[in-house]
Amino acid sequence: MHMANELLSVPVAVGTLGAAAAGLGFVCHKAKNIITSDKFALMGIMGAFVFAAQMVNFQLPLMPGTSGHMVGAVLLAIILGPYAGAIAISAVVIIQCLIFQDGGLLALGCNIINMALLPSFLGYGVYRVFAGAELFRGQIYTGSIVACLVALVAGAVLVSVESAVSGVLSVPFYTFLFTMVGVHLIIGVIEGVITGAVLLYLRQVRPDIIAAGTANTGRFSKPVAYMTIIAATVVIGAGISHLASSLPDGLEWSYAERPDEPDFESIVSNQSPAVTAVEDFQSRYSVLPDYTIRSGAFGQKATDGAAEAGAGWQSFAAVSGSAATMGLIWLGALALRKRNGVQNAPRAD
Repeated sequence: MHMANELLSVPVAVGTLGAAAAGLGFVCHKAKNIITSDKFALMGIMGAFVFAAQMVNFQLPLMPGTSGHMVGAVLLAIILGPYAGAIAISAVVIIQCLIFQDGGLLALGCNIINMALLPSFLGYGVYRVFAGAELFRGQIYTGSIVACLVALVAGAVLVSVESAVSGVLSVPFYTFLFTMVGVHLIIGVIEGVITGAVLLYLRQVRPDIIAAGTANTGRFSKPVAYMTIIAATVVIGAGISHLASSLPDGLEWSYAERPDEPDFESIVSNQSPAVTAVEDFQSRYSVLPDYTIRSGAFGQKATDGAAEAGAGWQSFAAVSGSAATMGLIWLGALALRKRNGVQNAPRAD
């Protein structure tokens, strides 16, 4: 659901960037009192996990021409609480944009709102309503699926509204809206199942690390539980990501590219010179665009495409991106803890 630069006008981009900055500032202000030592460590580890998980695009059932990937905001909100979760997923979105050109620079504000702030709080609230106090397997899956459905569909609606307000759509607003919602309903169900599976695993091995979870210690010590998450991050990012579908994701399929429809033309038209300039700047200076080595860098032939750069670069991008995400989260959380003047604030749960 990463929006590209071409989906926005400059005024909408500036306005949403300001709104995202204000929202994230409020979240950080509220979170500084709840970042305990345990929460501090887990924020970085789970943020890295979600970064790696987002690299795995899966082909969507019933829609052979498109793919999707989990967002992870609901998962982070349930485990960390909505404030700490929103900070962690925002760091994922920022690293993806600035280093890997995944999401437009002009669209960074929209992507933080659509993929981090809104789904963290909305998804967490819906999950708590459906999961209830006594969590059984069925409740966890039901709560996870409904929460992810609501959160992703809400994000898809915002993408449609932001694009329509920008005046870049060449089709009626409702046509784009219904397409986006339909695609993300399917993605939401799949993400809900994945979210439920991760929560069930953590509930078995270390339930006390989940926000509002039980005080039971589970089967593993916290260091061991954390190490299993780190190991899963490396395996997913450096290994499983190579099995990801190459089909366009749900947003790209909705407006730009449909391999199953050769005659399909993009339904977005943005002639803004400022947008073109920003897109050129981002393409030129992103460190690892599209999670691979830039053409012509490190002795690579300038004619080589991203697909020819070698699988090793994708693995490197996954591991380095996860590490960068973890580092950004820890730096931000450390700054908040120091600003609050305490090192061991009361537990959020």
